[in-house]
Amino acid sequence: MDVRVNPSQQTRSKRVTVPEIYRKAARILKSAEERKGSLKNLIYSSGFRDVKPLYALVAESCKHQIELDELVNNTAGLQNVQPFDPHLARILITELLWGKGYLKPENARAIRIILELENDLRQALDGMNSQEDKDSIHQISAPRYVRVNTLVSTTEKVCTKLIAEGWKQVKSKKKTGYEGFIERVKSLSENEFIMDFHLDFLLVFPSSAQFHNHDFLRNGSILLQDKASCLSAVALQTKPFYGKMIDACSAPGMKTSLLAALSNNQSSIIAIERDAKRCNTLRQTVSNARASKVSVQRADFLNLDPSDYQDVKYILVDPSCSGTGIVNRLDPKRKPEEGASLELRLKRLSSLQSRLVEHAATFPSVERIVYSTCSIHEEENEAVVRQVLSKIGNSFRLDEALPWWPRRGTNSYDNPPDDIIGLKCVRAEAEKDLTNGFFIALFVRMGES
Repeated sequence: MDVRVNPSQQTRSKRVTVPEIYRKAARILKSAEERKGSLKNLIYSSGFRDVKPLYALVAESCKHQIELDELVNNTAGLQNVQPFDPHLARILITELLWGKGYLKPENARAIRIILELENDLRQALDGMNSQEDKDSIHQISAPRYVRVNTLVSTTEKVCTKLIAEGWKQVKSKKKTGYEGFIERVKSLSENEFIMDFHLDFLLVFPSSAQFHNHDFLRNGSILLQDKASCLSAVALQTKPFYGKMIDACSAPGMKTSLLAALSNNQSSIIAIERDAKRCNTLRQTVSNARASKVSVQRADFLNLDPSDYQDVKYILVDPSCSGTGIVNRLDPKRKPEEGASLELRLKRLSSLQSRLVEHAATFPSVERIVYSTCSIHEEENEAVVRQVLSKIGNSFRLDEALPWWPRRGTNSYDNPPDDIIGLKCVRAEAEKDLTNGFFIALFVRMGES
């Protein structure tokens, strides 16, 4: 289809601009491709007033990157319109085909072009979906995880309301165990959900489920948080779970709000974030989650004086990392970073990560430290644990994190005491656990149970 825009139409539509959310999302895609930051950091530093729908739109676009490349590069109408930002085209097509299903304002030039091509785009997509290799487009399809915020509601109340809305709650057969649960999650139909196998505050839905405009999200009853991201806060938990805590690298605040929920708002939590924009996002998350005992501080955790925090018992360190465990983070067709470039980046990251955990160990009353990443690289995970233990091993031991979790760390070290690192740490794997790739280590002060 050949789309031609006559001059008079162009002049009349100049005053109508594409909505900000689409323009922001397109810039984020472009910056991510140019490796100017992780998607999460780019989104939360974008300055957009409401990051939730922006995050959802960008994530959906990344999820369908292969199809979008095919549509943008092979739709004749788009090739005949110049200039046209390919990243904006991807975002608008995402919203039309996998999002709201419509685009407004219809007289904005870019939107008008996409709408005029709607039939061509849908036909091309149908053709792709009918190919025999359809299933190879996404080797890993992560489900939608919904965390019930127990500071606002209960799992029972949320489930009851969802069932009333037309959702069907299903169960996996107890005898099949965790593997049976995973298979049941894979087979969820569009209207089904299931309670998580390990965490009773977590509900699992098919990946197509949308909650970004749900009343539960607006009133804080639920949060959209991947299961693996929940595990680090759970690993820090003791029973009873009371005492002052620090979340050392807090934004956007999901783990902070979960710490508040796990302690039932009974523990004071200091949430540290050094970036101003991400700090504002953190405050918004904490407020929406009703985490009343959380105080947000804009600071660099490495610059905190431990003597000013004499009564801190728990510290969560979830620092910047390569993010290589995040499912559908970037274009799956793009060649991953490798060689000297990756080696240098991992070296810099692991150095910072080690310093953060070592600094956490200098707080005089800290009893438990959890270190976590969403990286698959040993350099950021087991190797960091090894480095940290060489510095703090006289006062802290590596404890077994989440003993009930089926997957442990990589066991690359033969000689004591390093040979236990893999056994003590936790890994979550996208293909086996249907979560983001994740790593957790737990350090406990000597003499503490």
